[in-house]
Amino acid sequence: MTVPNDMHVDILVIGAGPTGLGAATRLNQHGVHSWVLVEAESEAGGLACTDETPEGFLFDKGGHVIFSHFDYFDELLDAAVGSGDEYWNTHQRVSHVWIKDRWVPYPFQNNLYCLPLEDKIRCINGVIDAAKSSAALQQGKPKTFDEWILRVMGKIGGQDHSRTRYALVL
Repeated sequence: MTVPNDMHVDILVIGAGPTGLGAATRLNQHGVHSWVLVEAESEAGGLACTDETPEGFLFDKGGHVIFSHFDYFDELLDAAVGSGDEYWNTHQRVSHVWIKDRWVPYPFQNNLYCLPLEDKIRCINGVIDAAKSSAALQQGKPKTFDEWILRVMGKIGGQDHSRTRYALVL
């Protein structure tokens, strides 16, 4: 649909990707009528679309992995796409963190049993020390993600494992 140049609305939603479609849905749910959604492409989806070549090959424009823990969001997706295995490919996540010369199942902090006793103790002490340090210093907002992880999880096993710290929150 072409939007007239002289159209006036209170709210302009730019893009019919998942966020734009979610905003449009929410506006409707709240009875807001003075809005329009504009999309540059011929169909909705934004970066959540998949393009098909004339030969039938499929190429995703963006990420198609969803780790939602919000019922409202999940219900919105089911309403838009459909519900169940017919519409969704679901996979059991099997992730591990490489630390101390071994693979530890994800999430790391729930699987300390895989580590030797002394490393388990160091990891737990790292979290305790981080909590004491953050509370004692009344630090301001962390400037980086790494700084935030250090404040929350501390040094793992008494060492600075940046990649492992990142894996803790994945």
